[in-house]
Amino acid sequence: MAFQQDSLMKEEHPNSNHCNKYKYCMYKVGIDMGGTRIKIGLVRNGKVVASNILEAASDQSFKVHLPLLERGISQLFPKGEKKDIQAIGVAFPGLVDTAKNAIIDTSSKYTDAPSLNLVRWAQQKFGVPLKIDNDARLACLGEWRYGAGKGVSDMVLLTLGTGIGTAVIMNGQLLRGKHFQAGILGGHFIIDYKDKNHVCSCGKYGCSEAIASMWMIRDLAKGHPQFNKSLLSSANVIDWETILSLSAQNDTLAIILKEHCLQTWAVTLVNLVHAYDPERIVIGGGIMHSGAIVLDYLRDTMEKRAWCPSGPPEVRQADFPDTAALLGATELFAG
Repeated sequence: MAFQQDSLMKEEHPNSNHCNKYKYCMYKVGIDMGGTRIKIGLVRNGKVVASNILEAASDQSFKVHLPLLERGISQLFPKGEKKDIQAIGVAFPGLVDTAKNAIIDTSSKYTDAPSLNLVRWAQQKFGVPLKIDNDARLACLGEWRYGAGKGVSDMVLLTLGTGIGTAVIMNGQLLRGKHFQAGILGGHFIIDYKDKNHVCSCGKYGCSEAIASMWMIRDLAKGHPQFNKSLLSSANVIDWETILSLSAQNDTLAIILKEHCLQTWAVTLVNLVHAYDPERIVIGGGIMHSGAIVLDYLRDTMEKRAWCPSGPPEVRQADFPDTAALLGATELFAG
């Protein structure tokens, strides 16, 4: 595990005489606990003004990451500047009890997290309050407040990356539900009740994420009869970028996997539309760095397969695919 320091982004405060760069300004810290990367951001007025990226080891304990998080937060401030932090918001890849600010279930990542008192940690180390929620839910909140979801009262976020994440804004409210799982389990919609070979991170089978996520795609490729004949067999990494590149070279298996992923994501999206009736759908995640082909496919499938007598919802690409969860985490303290 090691730090990767982003280039420092500077914010021009409206009253620079009283707040010059970082000096004497109050900030909130957002932490996005990804499976492969942990992002730490210094946020002010809805902008990430500085950030750190920490290589994560989600198969290890959350506890071993705490000293690294402390160091990462401290490094957000230039030397000699006053560390005026108001609060810390955490986006976590699992089920979170937001009433207690406690993690309920981790879905195989950071498995000791439910036993930790992160509120106490933040108070002891930084003297500030801490709030926590599901990572996709906070990315949805960030896009709704500041990005592609701004201006609507009903929105669905679908993130496509290592896994498949979802979250929902309904009637201007972030959807959580009785047991804090409403809206965030779209990646676990069961779309293949027969497939028992590909077990999902949730421990079940037939989920969208188990069928077409990037953590599963290498196994899908290697298990296909065409694998030894495919250029994928000699690829260093089998991911979406590789699949797109090789499909453009008419590699048969790459074309099959590309269509398989697109169909799975599109059907998942149609199910989200039927479940939540959004006005707008925002698509985020690492896949969207090459998003045009995905957006076109999703829109086309929705028009063909979604039951929307009033017309299909608008589909947009996320404005903040890398930092929406950091913005959303700090919005937990808004109002």
